[in-house]
Amino acid sequence: MMKTSSTITKIIPALLTVVLGSTFVLSGCQSIKNVLGKRDNGSLEYQQSKKLAPIELPANKEPAPFVPLYPTPNAGTNTLTLKNDSGSQYQLPKPQRTVSTPSN
Repeated sequence: MMKTSSTITKIIPALLTVVLGSTFVLSGCQSIKNVLGKRDNGSLEYQQSKKLAPIELPANKEPAPFVPLYPTPNAGTNTLTLKNDSGSQYQLPKPQRTVSTPSN
């Protein structure tokens, strides 16, 4: 009888560790990351940014000509109306419903 109870007392902590460990792994470790991983990844540094002075070119130097990397097509005149009936903003058209037909 003694061997059985000592075996159970050794198995229970191991099972508890496996259950808790698998719970953390299966939950994506998000709760562990929030507790242990408070790292600053620098994503909010833009909020402390300071405005820089505009670039000033020397008066006696002419800037290099702009050479586009890719050609841009001539799109013609813009015919898009950017105001709705009230004249305040552009309203997107409602999406059209598409119906797929099975191909033979």
